[in-house]
Amino acid sequence: MGLQKQILICVLLAYFVNAGVVPAIKVKIDDEATYTGLSSRVTQPATAIDSSGNGYTLWTQMQECIGYNPIVNAIQIVNRAFSDAGILNVHQAPGDLSYWVHDDSVYKKDFGGARYPNSIASGDGSGNGPHICFAAGTSGGAIYEYGGWFSSLWDMPVPIGWANARIKGKQLPDGNILFIGVTINNDIYWKTMTPDLLNVLSQGMVVNGVYYWGFDINGGIAYIFYYDAGLNIYYKTTTNGITWSAQQPYNMVWPNPYSYNIIGWTQMAVTDAGNPLLIFDNWNGNDTSYPYYSKVYVSYASGLPCVEVSSTFGAPDTECFYPTIATGGNKAAVLYCMPRNNEPDSLNWWDFYVVWSTDNGVTWGTPVNYTQSLINRPGLQQLAKRIDTLRNRVYYVYEVDMVNNIDPYWHLMNLGTDPMYICFDYAPYVGIEEKNKAQNLKAENLKLQVLPNIVSHTTQLRLTIPSKQRISLKVYDIVGREVLTIADRIIDAGIHSYSLNTSNLSSGIYFLVLEGEKESKIEKFLIVR
Repeated sequence: MGLQKQILICVLLAYFVNAGVVPAIKVKIDDEATYTGLSSRVTQPATAIDSSGNGYTLWTQMQECIGYNPIVNAIQIVNRAFSDAGILNVHQAPGDLSYWVHDDSVYKKDFGGARYPNSIASGDGSGNGPHICFAAGTSGGAIYEYGGWFSSLWDMPVPIGWANARIKGKQLPDGNILFIGVTINNDIYWKTMTPDLLNVLSQGMVVNGVYYWGFDINGGIAYIFYYDAGLNIYYKTTTNGITWSAQQPYNMVWPNPYSYNIIGWTQMAVTDAGNPLLIFDNWNGNDTSYPYYSKVYVSYASGLPCVEVSSTFGAPDTECFYPTIATGGNKAAVLYCMPRNNEPDSLNWWDFYVVWSTDNGVTWGTPVNYTQSLINRPGLQQLAKRIDTLRNRVYYVYEVDMVNNIDPYWHLMNLGTDPMYICFDYAPYVGIEEKNKAQNLKAENLKLQVLPNIVSHTTQLRLTIPSKQRISLKVYDIVGREVLTIADRIIDAGIHSYSLNTSNLSSGIYFLVLEGEKESKIEKFLIVR
């Protein structure tokens, strides 16, 4: 066997490991945590930190399974477990990601199987630990880490109440914890407790018979937003979780981009200055084929027009969906998904785009795709509500189906129960200067794309060649045998496109290998007849 073929097979084997074709090797981080490399993108590997018995850990944007505490400089993630989906696991890491602490079975079904877990990244670094809360049985619950961050010393769970309610919690400026419960009858309650969860300081009903929009605490003030059947939006505020303001109207200037508009997923975040930013996706109600035509908007002030943060892709058939928002410093960040292919239903493939604002949500930059190198379909993404301003980045989690490489959102929408990987990643802020540097760096490297990479007969190949050179473009099967030569010649610098007809190839996994004079690129694609 020639040296070149040996190198190729080694490269393909490494690719199989990252792709999940061969089980990835677990690497020990510290005495309490492991991580599994699932797949990678340009900046750093995406990390599968856990797996869940089903995908409902991250279902709906009401959940906040990931939290970042800028004072402690620490990340916390809570998720349902794999072997028993009613048990909750917790993961913690410092902002520099130098180590992970993985606490198994922090909640052991004391009140019944846990649902809709939420991370409360509370504490001030002086020994006060973070909290989690969740729905369970006829009463939700909450737990706090009495030993402080990274201690793995969790107290016994405390019931919160509100039968069949989804429960969210956040820390008030005075250190107390404010819980919000949303019942199946669309009644919204509050309860404020001491950090040790031993004493209830105040409780009551926020409002009844409305639809929840979002809840956040920042800048010394807590906001809760909700709306009625006529899409009239209202909010209340509190600074101490005991005294609430009167209900205030919020004049949303709806964008109405389609003849029939449906408001889909909603969320909100409060800036460090204490101003709320509301985000939502607006669906085309005349589109009945998933994924739906949709755009994403941010409202930064009552009575002013919304800003379309998906405007870079402003074609009529834009499919931007499932947004989540974070704030910190003078920045705001929005993460949403948009399909990379034109396949329907389970074969839809979302990519995650992040768009940044540097003036607290008034104006927005260009969305950047942060998942274009993923080889597993991601979905159900969530941002931590606070931005890491020390490192200028946002942290997020998402899910990948462990059984089939299909769209996790579509799977849950159709009541699927496949187990899911819980994956962690981050998106760095890219300003104008940094963006130009990144674009120049990309121009110096080979680039290879297969669109789409699930093929029935024909797919398109796109090559970016930084300088005039001899290139080789070939197809290999899953055992490393060369099955097709597409190009083997000197080619000019620039972007080149090829149409690949796969009619003579059988169904299965193949690898497209681009070799230049100084580097190589590999992309996987799947032929399905």
